[in-house]
Amino acid sequence: MSKTNKDGLVGSIQHMAIAKRITLLYSGIFSLSLLFISVFMALNISGLQQAEMRRQLQDTVSNIQNYLESGENLSEEALRELLQDKYVEVSIFSFAENQVYNSYTGETPPFIFRPEIGKNRGQSGEDEDFSKDSPMLKEKDLYQKGYQINGSRENKGGSMEYILENEIDQQFMLITNHFHTEQGAYRIQAFKMFGDGGNIMRDFLMKMLAVDILGICCAFLIGRYISRRMLKPVEAIRTAAERISIEDLSQRISTEGPDDEMKELTITFNSMIDRLDTAFQRQNQFISDASHELRTPIAVIQGYANLINRWGKSDPEVLQESIDSILTETDHMSALIRQLLFLAKSDQSKLHVQKAKVSLNEIAGELVREMTMLQEDRIITFTEESEVELFADYDLIKQLLWIHGENALKYSDGEIEVKVWKDQKYGYVSVRDYGVGIAMEDLPKIFDRFYRVDKSRNKEISGTGLGLAIARWIVDSHDGDILVESKVGEGTVFTDKFPLFAPEMKPTSKLKQKKET
Repeated sequence: MSKTNKDGLVGSIQHMAIAKRITLLYSGIFSLSLLFISVFMALNISGLQQAEMRRQLQDTVSNIQNYLESGENLSEEALRELLQDKYVEVSIFSFAENQVYNSYTGETPPFIFRPEIGKNRGQSGEDEDFSKDSPMLKEKDLYQKGYQINGSRENKGGSMEYILENEIDQQFMLITNHFHTEQGAYRIQAFKMFGDGGNIMRDFLMKMLAVDILGICCAFLIGRYISRRMLKPVEAIRTAAERISIEDLSQRISTEGPDDEMKELTITFNSMIDRLDTAFQRQNQFISDASHELRTPIAVIQGYANLINRWGKSDPEVLQESIDSILTETDHMSALIRQLLFLAKSDQSKLHVQKAKVSLNEIAGELVREMTMLQEDRIITFTEESEVELFADYDLIKQLLWIHGENALKYSDGEIEVKVWKDQKYGYVSVRDYGVGIAMEDLPKIFDRFYRVDKSRNKEISGTGLGLAIARWIVDSHDGDILVESKVGEGTVFTDKFPLFAPEMKPTSKLKQKKET
């Protein structure tokens, strides 16, 4: 087979459906195994038959020879007793007695040694020409009698073995031997017919061929059934995948069945769809909330713009009020857009964290000073239990603390406490207020984007609901954690936890991070 043909065959198999490939593989392996066994049996059945027949003939010749060497008298009755009802024919010629003893009746086969009865062989029982006699048959003489020798071999003890076949395809195995005893010389010929010979083999081969064809067909059908059964979960996954769309992620595949690889694949697929469904729901919620947040300031700006257009041109008070409101809403939109861009970049891993050795005490101290400047009438305390150094981005840590600080300013009217401390592995900073607090059912959701405890989203308390989502990202990017403790009416404390700076930590620049990314 040429290389092109081989490539074409391999390519055809590779482009087959998996079910067809499994069927072809299973039926092919089974068929080759069956054919191998059949060929092996066909090649060896004749040898096994010959081996069994050879054993019977050799045992028969050996028993007769032992009987004669023991000095027992030979007779046809004794010969039949020695055969022990074996389906073996024996012819013994005694040179001393010049007589033939046969175990069979009827016509003597042409290949049996038939000396001239009555020829003088001497008183000693030794034929003067015995030394010239040989157990070997003459192929030319047998051919003239309608026989041919299909095989011959010399066995132990000097006996000769022949496989003979006549004109009507009958086969015989013949073992012939010469030996001496005290009574004289003997020639033993034991033979047995194979039966119908070639006819039996042909029948056997035809039956084996029929069994092989039936086995190959069964292997193909069984392989087809097994492949379809094995790939049923894959077909279910394919069907479910075709039904799934962005608008409908509710499709799931049944996980009933044995705990095998297919079930694991099904569970993995369902889990993937669950994650996609969650992601799309969050995306839709994000878009909905962003639209809601942007719709309000746009509506306000549009309303005041219309107010200016109608009356503000001639009324300075209306004009100033409209301008102030438009500026306020513009600032709110600007802050919202900045936060949205920050989260979008974080989702796409486009924000680069510039880590270096920083002092958490210094950052917390700046937060307290700036908050005090904004709210001079508020009591804001700062407690430093120890000096804490982190491997962090200075600006992001400050942004994180400002998110906590702004929430404390908005949701409380009393004292605000900022505290810094550490243990053996981590540094901590906490921002505590004594304001309205957060209900237990709201705590798990406060880090979701656009989630606000104030469901009405009124303008008495400004905010976008994105601050804590940004805070969570900043803490995660520094391998830290946020701890929240809150009780309605008593206040809230946010505690940020970070790994302490270690000497092996190396500063990273934005340029280096871009190259690595």
